[in-house]
Amino acid sequence: MDKLEHYRSCIQTLLEKYSEFQHRNEDVENQLFLDSIRDHYQLMRVGWKGLQRVYYTVLHFDIKDEKIWLQHNTTDIDVGQELIEMGIPQEDIVLGLHPPYKRPYTGYGVA
Repeated sequence: MDKLEHYRSCIQTLLEKYSEFQHRNEDVENQLFLDSIRDHYQLMRVGWKGLQRVYYTVLHFDIKDEKIWLQHNTTDIDVGQELIEMGIPQEDIVLGLHPPYKRPYTGYGVA
């Protein structure tokens, strides 16, 4: 398996794992968006909580320039560490959710 296919597989495995967690509200569902052509991957929660609309991204990854970019994370889970445990080199994970000036201090890759 080449590098990008491995990265795609790891991201999809991670998102599928977290999509299995059910929201307490039955009217809220988890939705996966896996675009392996453009390398955009998201887990979203969509539905209703009473009269309030629920629509937000839980996790969002992109693959750019052969690196995994964590663009959004609303969990308390260190998904970067989980990717490392799956065999992704730490320098190939970019915390895109942090501004560029902070990235060198995260311990992860920089763009």
